[in-house]
Amino acid sequence: MRCCNVYESEHMMNIMGETLRPGGFELTDRAVKFCKFSGRDVLLDIGCGMGSTVNHLFEKYNIKAVGLDPSEKLIKIGKSKYRNMELVCGRGEKIPFEDSSFNGAFAECTLSLMGDLNVAIKEASRVVERDGWLVINDVYAKKPEFLKEMCKFSINSCMRGLHDLKLLQESLVENGFKIIHLEDCSDMLKTLMVNIVFSYGSMSVFWNKTAKCSIDGCEFGEAIRKCRPGYFMLVAKKGE
Repeated sequence: MRCCNVYESEHMMNIMGETLRPGGFELTDRAVKFCKFSGRDVLLDIGCGMGSTVNHLFEKYNIKAVGLDPSEKLIKIGKSKYRNMELVCGRGEKIPFEDSSFNGAFAECTLSLMGDLNVAIKEASRVVERDGWLVINDVYAKKPEFLKEMCKFSINSCMRGLHDLKLLQESLVENGFKIIHLEDCSDMLKTLMVNIVFSYGSMSVFWNKTAKCSIDGCEFGEAIRKCRPGYFMLVAKKGE
């Protein structure tokens, strides 16, 4: 069965806005200040979607960023909307840039979508310079013992790839990063879920619509509930 990419769905775009993630640009802005990014830096947005963050970084901070996303549909939309931004079609597991090309990288609600998380983190480490930053905002399972139940669903959604935070941190350290900041931001995810239920009546209806009924929305929602999803912000620095 072909894996459904819910981020290409109009329902996902309508409920999440142009950033396609909880909280919009709030955590992006906090990360810019935390890492002291400036117009001297060149950043990579891994899983840029339509390129809204790439444009935001330039418009608000005069920071040059390059966007990378595997969805030809989203890249095409982004290129027509942000004509002066550099948006590239490609995967986080095989980043098409040379070693140490960037001062930092963002992966906002996107590492949970990777087919091989360890390879994606290794690639991020490769293209980020020494003392460079990696910013991760993403979903995680507060009860990771139930994550194995998510494997049966064929859907490209961050909820399908909820992180086990312990394993994520271990992979970051193994690939040359030091965890500098880790913060729970689950209220942002709760707010998003409330908005979805208000707009669609239930989470199961929303999942059925975004996935075009390629999965059972009730069954998927129940599996998510067991994992007790949360949302986090993590900032890591390479080479310390």
